[in-house]
Amino acid sequence: MSNSQCTVTLQNIVDVAQTFADLNPVMNVGGSSMSPALTIASDVMSAICDQPFPWKWNQINLPLFYTNSWQQDYALALTTLASLQQGIVININNSSLPKPWGYVEIVRSQTQATGAWNGPCPFFAAPVFAVNWLPNNQLYYGTWGQANVGGASQGNNPVAGSVYTNPLGASSQPDNPIAQIKDANGNLLVITTYGTEGSAAPVAAVNAAPGTTVSGAGATTVWTVIDPNGQGIRINPVPSQSGVVWQFNLVGQAIPVRFTSLTQTLAPLWDQYESTFRDGFIARCYQYSPEQKVRDKYDRAWQRWIESLYSAREKSDKEREGNRFVPRLSVVGSGGSRGGFIGPAWPFNGPPPGWR
Repeated sequence: MSNSQCTVTLQNIVDVAQTFADLNPVMNVGGSSMSPALTIASDVMSAICDQPFPWKWNQINLPLFYTNSWQQDYALALTTLASLQQGIVININNSSLPKPWGYVEIVRSQTQATGAWNGPCPFFAAPVFAVNWLPNNQLYYGTWGQANVGGASQGNNPVAGSVYTNPLGASSQPDNPIAQIKDANGNLLVITTYGTEGSAAPVAAVNAAPGTTVSGAGATTVWTVIDPNGQGIRINPVPSQSGVVWQFNLVGQAIPVRFTSLTQTLAPLWDQYESTFRDGFIARCYQYSPEQKVRDKYDRAWQRWIESLYSAREKSDKEREGNRFVPRLSVVGSGGSRGGFIGPAWPFNGPPPGWR
């Protein structure tokens, strides 16, 4: 889909760079400016996106997903996520309007966990979800046919006749088996059509392409192959066997775009950042010059450009920040913890008085 905010092409940037006499040898390698122009442009876009700042133009919404019984990890049909930014959870089956919701906390990493806790005061007992992303191949998956085997799947593996109930519209979170498995050929499968398992496990062909669908013998369920190098989500605390169905609405930053053609626009970069991209492109060109005296300009030019990105950030940083601190305890050390939040631990009224 075209983006009306992105009309400047890479060829426009190259045309400006070619007006610099000392950069002509870089732009016209073997009579063509295709290379290293594409590499330089990709380097610049990566450098812009590497800044510790969530650019609005590079923001993406993750696919929605819903909590499942005892399931901590959720593989997604997603291959463009670079980092998580923010998000909320919605008590999706609640009949009230508007529906209750709560914040999620974005973290870098979390250990695998189960739905039970043996310690005195788990940090995740506060009524919010903590969320991080992992490559799909590092999430955990169930094994079909081993119902009571623990380990990665917490013992809720599907077997012949297992019923998967759609969580949307249910009065309570259905007691479903784990909704993602690794099949006998090593494919990662996620359930995409609810129903009843058949007499045999679903198995896709070896190295099946992401998006391939498969069902076991006699099953009404459908499983879809997920890209093992895509991105998925780990949550904490682990949902219980039944209860509230939470819909996760997460926002992240996309992987930097790579350039493959001079006719390609700078999308998703908006036209208002053309000068920022152009200056970075010219600075990077110095590194690729065949002449030493021109290459010597690179370090200073590139460093000055990196510093100039603060000005570009200011274009997207004019609003008041919406994030906030939530005290764990009152000033005198008593009272509940984050009692204004709705979350999986206390989905309706928050923690009991005096809870720490």
